[in-house]
Amino acid sequence: MALKVVLNRLGVRGGRRVRPSAGPAAGAAAPAPVKPSVRRRPLLLFMLGCLGLGMSLMLIFEHWTTRVVGVVTLFAFIVSGVFLIADPAFLAAEDDED
Repeated sequence: MALKVVLNRLGVRGGRRVRPSAGPAAGAAAPAPVKPSVRRRPLLLFMLGCLGLGMSLMLIFEHWTTRVVGVVTLFAFIVSGVFLIADPAFLAAEDDED
């Protein structure tokens, strides 16, 4: 019950934040589109390459050096994926679709 009170005060209902019902004022300019901070295609290719290399090194070879390189490439896969998803332009485009 306490969680429900806190979420209502924060404006969250049904797991989603509720926006104020007041729309933009007449004559207000539309928000400018957000430019991506990184080029998505090279980072996506880097991410997928790290996944393929890391998984193959971890699954095929059993030497400790290949395991270390595999863990490092899988960590690079995770970090590059976070940078792809957390790009402000990508997140702004998702908010506009609602």
